[in-house]
Amino acid sequence: MPGDDGKLLKIRHRAAGEKQRGQGQPKVAVKQAFMAVVAFGLVAGFANVQERRDVPTFPSRTELVTVDAVVLDDRGRPVRGLTAQDFALYEDGKPQAIVSFEAFDLGTGAGPAAANAPPGPVATNVRPARATASSFVLLVDDMSLAPSRQETVRTALTRFLTDGVRDGDELIYATTSGDAWWAARMPEGREDVLAVAARVRGRSLLDNASDAVSEWEAFRISHLEGQGGAGDSVAIPGASMIQRVVDRYYQRGVCPPLMSVFVCRSMVIARAEQVDARRRNRTRDTLSTIDRAVFTLTGVRGRKALLLLTEGFLNDPDLERAQAVAGRCREANIAVYSLDVRGLVTGLAAADAAGPPNTAELGAIQVEQIEAEAAGSVGLAEDTGGFALRNTNDLGGGVARVAEESRVYYLLGYAPPEGKGPRDWRKLRVEVGRPGLRVRARKGYTLRTAAEIAAAAEARLASLSRPPGTKAGAGQGAAAAPLLPADVARALANVREADAIPLRAMAYAFEGRPTGAVRTLIAVEADMRSLANLDGEDHPRTVLTLSIAAAHRDSGNTQRINQRIEVEAGPSGGGATRPSAAWDEGWLALSRELDLAPGVTQARIVMRDEFLGRLGALTLRFVVPPAAGLRLSTPVITNRVSPAREGLPSRPVLVAHREFSGDRLYCQFEVFGAARRSGTGPRVESSYELRRRDGDVMRRSEPSFVSPSADGRLLRLLALPLDGITQGDYELVLRVEDKATGQTRERIEPLRITTQRAAGS
Repeated sequence: MPGDDGKLLKIRHRAAGEKQRGQGQPKVAVKQAFMAVVAFGLVAGFANVQERRDVPTFPSRTELVTVDAVVLDDRGRPVRGLTAQDFALYEDGKPQAIVSFEAFDLGTGAGPAAANAPPGPVATNVRPARATASSFVLLVDDMSLAPSRQETVRTALTRFLTDGVRDGDELIYATTSGDAWWAARMPEGREDVLAVAARVRGRSLLDNASDAVSEWEAFRISHLEGQGGAGDSVAIPGASMIQRVVDRYYQRGVCPPLMSVFVCRSMVIARAEQVDARRRNRTRDTLSTIDRAVFTLTGVRGRKALLLLTEGFLNDPDLERAQAVAGRCREANIAVYSLDVRGLVTGLAAADAAGPPNTAELGAIQVEQIEAEAAGSVGLAEDTGGFALRNTNDLGGGVARVAEESRVYYLLGYAPPEGKGPRDWRKLRVEVGRPGLRVRARKGYTLRTAAEIAAAAEARLASLSRPPGTKAGAGQGAAAAPLLPADVARALANVREADAIPLRAMAYAFEGRPTGAVRTLIAVEADMRSLANLDGEDHPRTVLTLSIAAAHRDSGNTQRINQRIEVEAGPSGGGATRPSAAWDEGWLALSRELDLAPGVTQARIVMRDEFLGRLGALTLRFVVPPAAGLRLSTPVITNRVSPAREGLPSRPVLVAHREFSGDRLYCQFEVFGAARRSGTGPRVESSYELRRRDGDVMRRSEPSFVSPSADGRLLRLLALPLDGITQGDYELVLRVEDKATGQTRERIEPLRITTQRAAGS
C-alpha cells in the first residue's frame, strides 16, 4: 500500500536478538555506527538536546527521601488541610527534620482536554500534557476465585469504575491467570475496562472428592508435620493435622478399615504435597502479576494503589518472593489493598462438615483456617501502607475507601541520615500530632535510586523467563520482557504516553480472511527530527525498535510485533515495489500487518531510537468490523500518490494522519460483500460528499457504478480538487448501494484541511 513520489526508503529489519549476518561485519558496523553518532552530534548538535527520562535518578547524596502518608480520622475518612508542622517522622526510631512538604487533594481529578486533537481515528502523543490524578491497578486473583463469587467481583469493579475513578485517572486492569492486562485512562477508557471486567471468571473449583485436603491442611502437613512424620507441630492440642486427615480418610472409606495407619498416613502426605504444590504455583502467579505492575509503574510519581480482589493466600515463609514483592511495592510507592471477596465467612468448611461432630475442635480449626488462608494477602497489604478488607459483604464500600484514600495524601521529604548503605533497610514511622488521627504510610525503604530499582526489576524479569509452551499467566509479561529493551517492555504494559519521539498512528481494516479475521494494517509515523541520523543529511539512516501489542478486548488475545529496523534513504524508485516505509517532510511512515478478530482492539505502540535511547509510546484504539456482509474498507485518504512503476498503477500513499493541505485530495476504498449475479457479477454504485462539520456541502458526486478491477476487486479511487476550500474541519461522506439487494452503507471520515502544508502531509 504505502509508497512515495519522492525519496523511497530501503528497510532492513531483523527480529529482536537475531545476529547480524556475515563474518567480521558486526564489529565494523558498530564502530562505524559509533563514529557516525559522534559526527552527527558535532554537526547537528543533538548533544545539547536534553533526553527525557521516565525513571528519575538521584546522583547526589543531598537528594531527599519522600514518604507518602494518608491521614485518617476516627471514621476512616482522609483528613485534608494538614501542614508540615502536624507531622513527625522517624527513621530507625530517631526523629528526622521534614524539609519538604506537599499536600495532594485530587478530589475532582479532572484533567484539561487535549487541545487541537487530531481528527477522526488518528492517535498521537503530540499534544499538551494532560494532568494525571491517580494511578490504580485492579488485580483480580481469578485463580483463587470460586465461580460463585465472580458476580460479586464484577459488581465491586463496576462500582469502582463508575463512582471511584475520576477524569485523568490512569489504571491497569489485570488477572492473575493472564486472561487480561488492559491499561486505560479515564474517562475515555471506562467503557472498555467495564467490558473487560465483565468477563472475569472464577477458576478455582471446590474439591468435593472424598480424599479432599484443604490448602491450609496441605501446607501444615507438607511444611510442619510431613517431614518429621510424627506430627510434632500441632496447633490444636492433642490433634496432629496428619492424624486428623487420616481419621477422616478412614471415616469416608478412602482408607479401608484393614489398611495400616502407616499406609494411610503415606496417602495423606502424598495428597497434601500435591495440593500444596498447586497452591504454591498459584501464589507465585499472583506475586508475579504484582511484580509486573511494580515493574510497569516504577518511576511514575506519586502514590499508586493496587487493589487485589482475592480469596487470600497463605503466608508461606518458604516463598521468599512474597517479602521481596512487598519491599519492591514500598520502594515504588505502591500501596496494596487486599479485598477478601469471600464476604462474611461463617460455618464449617465442606471438608470438615462431613467429619466427626466434635464441634468445639472443628470450630477452632475453622477459625484458624480462615485466618491462615488470608494471612499472606493481609500481610502484603499492611506491609505496603494499604489495608485488608475482610469478613464483610460491603466490598463496594471497600473499593470506595481505596479511591478516596488515593486522592488525599501528603508527601514528606527529608534527608536520609548517614550510617547505612544504599541496600540496607531503613524503618520508617510517621505520626501526626492532632488527637484522634492515624497515619497510613510505608514502613521502610532503601536508598536505592529509582533507576537502580528499575534495573533490578529488569534483571529479575529476565531471570524469570519461561521456556516456550509453558503456562501463560502472570509470568507471561515477565517472559516477554527479556526479548525487548526494558524501557520498551515497561511502556508496552503502561497507558502513559511518551513523547520523546513524536508519533502518530492509525488502523486500516481491509478484506476478511477465511478464519473470520480481518486483514488490518497499523500505520505509524515518527518525526525523524527526534531520531539519530547516523549518516548525515545526504543519506539519512537510523536504527529503531518498533513494538506493537494489539489486544482484543473481548477475548484477551494479544498479537505482538517486535522488530529491530534499520532505515536508510535511497534514490527515488529504488527498493521494493511495495515498500513498508516512506519519507515525507521529515516524517518516517511505517506499516505493519496483522490478522485481527472483529471487535474492539487496543494497540500499544512503542518506538525506541537504538542510539539515543529516546522513546515514543501511544495507545491506538479501533474497531475491527465483521468480515461478513456489505461493508467498506477503511478509506486511504491522502494528498499524495505513488508514481506508477513496473507495470503497476499509481496508488494513494498510506498515512497515519488526517490533516492535509495542497490542491488535491485522494481517497481510495474497497467494497466487500456485494451480491454476485450470475453472468454480470456485482453491481455497486458509490457517491461522495465533502462537507463542513456544520453540514454545508463543498463537493459531491452523483452515484456511479464501481467497475471491478482485473482481479475482480471493487476499488474506487477519488480525486477531489481543493481549490476554494478554506481551512477547517470537514467530513468526507462515502455512500455505496448494492443494486442487487438494495443494501446501502455510509461511512463518515473526519479530516482537517489547512491552508499551509501540514507536517507529514
